[in-house]
Amino acid sequence: KAIDVTDKKGVISVSKVDRGHKIFAQLADKFAAEMSSASAASSAPAAAPAAGLRAPTVTAMWQPSHYLEAMWKDMGKNKKDLFTWDQAREILVAYIEKAGLGKDSGPVKMNEELIDALLKTAGGQKKDQTWPEEVDFDALEEKFEERLTQYTAIDVAGVGATTRKGGAAKICLTLSKKGAHNVTRVANLEAYGLDPEAMGDELKKKLNCMMHIEDVPGKNAKDKILQLQGHVDQELAQYLEQRYGITKAFMDVK
Repeated sequence: KAIDVTDKKGVISVSKVDRGHKIFAQLADKFAAEMSSASAASSAPAAAPAAGLRAPTVTAMWQPSHYLEAMWKDMGKNKKDLFTWDQAREILVAYIEKAGLGKDSGPVKMNEELIDALLKTAGGQKKDQTWPEEVDFDALEEKFEERLTQYTAIDVAGVGATTRKGGAAKICLTLSKKGAHNVTRVANLEAYGLDPEAMGDELKKKLNCMMHIEDVPGKNAKDKILQLQGHVDQELAQYLEQRYGITKAFMDVK
């Protein structure tokens, strides 16, 4: 293969690139002229994004559930740390190889710790439950993924990285009416490290509109919703891109 990729919960990662593969040589010959032209034009300045800011980077991170604590301890890892998928997977592979149970392909012998970590569920076993002596690594990897808790780190230019439990959330803009007035409600700003109240104060002056802060519904919810007077989704999208590099790809308008 020229390229190997992994797809875990919608996050596609390139795991291996064989640059010596014949397909790359064929492509280099085919596009030699275009590459030469691009090289000649490289001295011209490239088009920069709005305000020269990079777009946010989104990284899926993983933390072990209580089922995996014994494995993490055995491999000298802190159960409170966050890991990329490749890093977490490497812990599983290293444990299997260290215990002499197999490798990251083909059948893996099951010992008690692997059975406890990946197959058993709390209070879910029948009295006469039996467990397989071997499990194919691909099936074991799926079980391993189920025993991990996902977090998402979103790194915004000028703000830094914000890490929260769960998958990636888009900034949600909802256009609606409140009485006789149009309003725009903005949620999930905290996932991008943005303060709804501080942003509201800035936009109130910039857009010359009224603003209001309300709590996100839910007993334990701590996030806030920014409400702005009028349907200002276009103005808000422009502001977020110019101020933070957050493009419409990170927004959901309803």
